[in-house]
Amino acid sequence: MKRILTPFTGLANRELPIPRQHLYAIIMLACFSVASITLLPPPGELLSDKPIPVSAEDLSVDAELSKQAADTEFVAVPNQSLLDDNDDINDGISDGMTDGTTASTGELQVMDYTVKDDDNLSYIFNTLNLSAISLQKLVAVDIQNSLVRLKPGQKISFYLDDENVIQKLSIPLELEKRVIFERKGDDYKSRIEQTDAATADDSKQESVSATDADTTVDESNKADSQATTAEQAKISKKEAARIAAEEKADKKAAEKAKAQAAEKKESARPTIRPTRVLRGTIAGSFGNSARSAGLSAGHIHQVARLFQGQIDFRRDLKSGDTFKVLFDRNAIAGKAGSDARVLAVQITAKGKTYSAFRSANDNQFYDDDGSSLSMTKSGKFMRFPIPSSTKISSGFNPHRRNPVTGRVMAHNGTDFSVRVGTPIQATGDAVVVKATRHPDMGIYVVLRHSGRYSSVYMHMSKSMVKPGQKIKMGQVIGLSGNTGRSTGPHLHYEFHVNNRPVNAMRVDLPMNEPMQNKARSSLVAKIKEYKRMLNAS
Repeated sequence: MKRILTPFTGLANRELPIPRQHLYAIIMLACFSVASITLLPPPGELLSDKPIPVSAEDLSVDAELSKQAADTEFVAVPNQSLLDDNDDINDGISDGMTDGTTASTGELQVMDYTVKDDDNLSYIFNTLNLSAISLQKLVAVDIQNSLVRLKPGQKISFYLDDENVIQKLSIPLELEKRVIFERKGDDYKSRIEQTDAATADDSKQESVSATDADTTVDESNKADSQATTAEQAKISKKEAARIAAEEKADKKAAEKAKAQAAEKKESARPTIRPTRVLRGTIAGSFGNSARSAGLSAGHIHQVARLFQGQIDFRRDLKSGDTFKVLFDRNAIAGKAGSDARVLAVQITAKGKTYSAFRSANDNQFYDDDGSSLSMTKSGKFMRFPIPSSTKISSGFNPHRRNPVTGRVMAHNGTDFSVRVGTPIQATGDAVVVKATRHPDMGIYVVLRHSGRYSSVYMHMSKSMVKPGQKIKMGQVIGLSGNTGRSTGPHLHYEFHVNNRPVNAMRVDLPMNEPMQNKARSSLVAKIKEYKRMLNAS
């Protein structure tokens, strides 16, 4: 044994060309390199775009999400997993719609945006999550270059359909003009038109011109009338009698035809009395009850959206509650046409009446007090769900590319880097739609605000609200965490408009602006008229 250890003893005593500490470090690095090469998979597997394998036992509707990369910033969550929790509204709506069409009333949703100092056209479309292809088509037909000459403070209006496609775009110009872009087929057409004030002045001038023209025409007609009278005096009495007889016969024939048409119309008239108001009583779900009352699928969804921040249609409505809907035209055989416009709605739930009345000025809905239903009662939203921490670790980007797979996977929210247990506040008055757990989103909460707004809070460590609960702006709804597919403690926050995610840090938050006296008086008068029609027998 001594003979074996003797060479090593001499080596240990020999003076090395480098310090011993450096030698030990080189040996340790060599060991780590060998271990890394042995344990890590080949580079080809690391760069593979194959999805992560999923257990066959996972039969949930969210199984498709587990196939994506395990990074919270690249998990695309289906919209129905977030917002479509109103099964009571959906009941009875999809029946008979076997062609896969989406319930719609054909009305466009208006989204206003105020241009900011550092904005450009591409950034605005990204903020509102609008199609880049639509942007290219709009620029191609921009006759005034109004899209590339946007100024800070300029307010542009997007008119979107249910698929978030731009159907109309309005941009104000100088001299009381505006550029209008309208969708025609797959392309857009642009034109310049006068604003309402300029149109009113033009109408006034046209009225004056028309009055002068009418005066000239009256004088001409008067002269013609005198000439005609002189000519008729020359007609013989016999000819006049013949003409009178023919006129009498024609009159009798016309009266007979009119009577026959009236009789035919009376016989074809439906047994149900024509009415513009459809009434119903809750018996089961709201969707089934409204459909039995004659509302179309699109109108049912529209009514649900109007009161989504005030009524939980699953829990607040009970058997015996009533509703009334006023349309702009008579119902046919007791059913509202799909193109009929809703003018007013009244729903009585638990003895309390909720109302919505359409204004003729801006086409928006208001309650009894004249407050807009497109925003919260306070008229305010908070920009940040955690006011004490505004540090953003990952921003909103609908075209973000996964650095591993190379795929474009939208990051539909804003990530805030905060410690686990940080209180999270509701950004507006709302009704809790969901408060549950998800394999990718972790513990999350979905809030429906008034009008067309909703918000989502993901990766929480604890939820402090329940579905159906009504909450106020600033109320703590849970604590931040690191649950679900998350690479570190943070809050993922999303803000949705018309069920579509937008950049919560830049989008124009709804604010209750004071209504002018003239407009308010007109609205109050209209509300009284709508109430009279709703309450008429």
